[in-house]
Amino acid sequence: MSDLSALPVQAYLTACLLAGVIGLWLGRVAWRERDEPGGLEVALYLLSGGGASLLYGLQIAASGELAMRVALSLATPLLGALPVLWMAFALAFTGRERWRTENRIVALATPAFVWVLLAWSSGTHGLARRSVAPVADGPFTLLGYGLGPAGGAFVLFAYALCLAGASLVVDLYDRTGNRYRLQTFVVLLGTLFPFLAGAVTFVDVGSYGDLSWLPTAFVIHGVFLYGTVFWLGTLDAAVVARDTAVEVMQDPVIVSGSDGRIRDLNPAAESLLPPDAVGSSLSDVFLRLESGVEHPIAIGDREFDIQENPITDPRGTDRGHVFLLRDVTARERRQAELERREAELERQNERLEEFAGVVSHDLRNPLAAASAAVELARQRDGDPDGALERAANAHERMDDMIEGLLALATAGETVDDLDRVSLDGTVRRVWSRLETADATLTVEGDATALADRDRLEQLTSNLFRNAIEHAGEDVAVTVAITRGGDRAALSIGDDGPGIPAEERERVTERGVSLGGGTGLGLAIVGDIAEAHGWTLSVAESDAGGARFVIEGMEVADP
Repeated sequence: MSDLSALPVQAYLTACLLAGVIGLWLGRVAWRERDEPGGLEVALYLLSGGGASLLYGLQIAASGELAMRVALSLATPLLGALPVLWMAFALAFTGRERWRTENRIVALATPAFVWVLLAWSSGTHGLARRSVAPVADGPFTLLGYGLGPAGGAFVLFAYALCLAGASLVVDLYDRTGNRYRLQTFVVLLGTLFPFLAGAVTFVDVGSYGDLSWLPTAFVIHGVFLYGTVFWLGTLDAAVVARDTAVEVMQDPVIVSGSDGRIRDLNPAAESLLPPDAVGSSLSDVFLRLESGVEHPIAIGDREFDIQENPITDPRGTDRGHVFLLRDVTARERRQAELERREAELERQNERLEEFAGVVSHDLRNPLAAASAAVELARQRDGDPDGALERAANAHERMDDMIEGLLALATAGETVDDLDRVSLDGTVRRVWSRLETADATLTVEGDATALADRDRLEQLTSNLFRNAIEHAGEDVAVTVAITRGGDRAALSIGDDGPGIPAEERERVTERGVSLGGGTGLGLAIVGDIAEAHGWTLSVAESDAGGARFVIEGMEVADP
């Protein structure tokens, strides 16, 4: 039995007791918060280390060999689990989730499980431990033993796991740079304690060579891990896993702390900001990178939209902000070009309207005077050779062109106000206003559509006039109104000669007329349809004539 009155024994027992209590208490706290990323591994690590530390203290304080053997046997599985738990934590901390599968964790735990079974049965084969017996070492009485082949292999395996986990943490620092400098330092500093305790335990460097400090060192290591997860509040496997993606992003990412200083930059941001930006005040380095600033902002010859997101720890404490700068230079240039074109188009429309006004005012007055003079001459002198009749026809044609130009000037303007109009009512009303002679109208179907009433009537009137002018005064016009879902279609066909297939795509162009007209009527139809967002197509009617189909009209009623 150890001399409990000796100071070294008391010191060791105090260390084991203190480490055990701290390990079990912190492990219990961590277990309640085990949903935190890495929290489960830390909880189990602390509980195993704390339990092993208490059991090692029990070995020293035990009064008989049996109690010492029981304490050693109970501590064995706890010690075997610690390297595996460390490796699982390292995988979680460094974001290696694809490596942290159930099968791989089981594979890592299998050597430890086998070692525990062999250690428990070493009395029969000595593969894990040899010559287990009480040994007096100064005031200490403890179980001494040598390592068997399996025991030596497990020690190497445990050290390999410790080194592999530490390598993953170092690699994390290389991948993320300053972002996790404090966290990686804390984890690596804690890892030194098991390494040093193992060296002291397995290599006789002085007095009490059989005394093991490993359990206490594991608890200290667990406290460092606990601090990383639950105090620093920055461990998030998903965030760590995304760091590599952030590093390779072409959009700049700027991380600022709660004090307003820049903490980290990705390479895209480093190329954008001054070399000494990290550590500097955000407002000093980048005056316009603030919440609520008008976007986009210009940086050099590039423009950026800014997305700001707060950083909070698991307790909701403000830890800073992340700024994502999206390069919208190309978008802004396209927008500027679009605005330039719209302004140019608006100026052209203004000039067209001005021209139409000039045409209407300055040409109609002399045209009216010429028409009146021709009519007066016909009444006074007659028209034996038909010259005055030809002049009157020319005047009438000029008047039609003026009307067409005026209509064309406004036909393509964007439609802002829409009316609920009955397509059947509109068609019949327009037909009743025209001089239709012997022409007939048939209307099939009806729908209430959203449209500019005046321009829809102008569109319908132009199509009716086109049918009468090209198919004759006795033309039969058929209007079909169909509806599909929330859209309606209007088709106007006749039984005239029709339009050749090769000419159907160009008859709606300005100045194109197949029958001696002004070439403006169908162009106005096309502009009105386009202004509403409708589509106009030309086809052959059932009677062999021409048919004009307007599709995409929005239905007003449900």
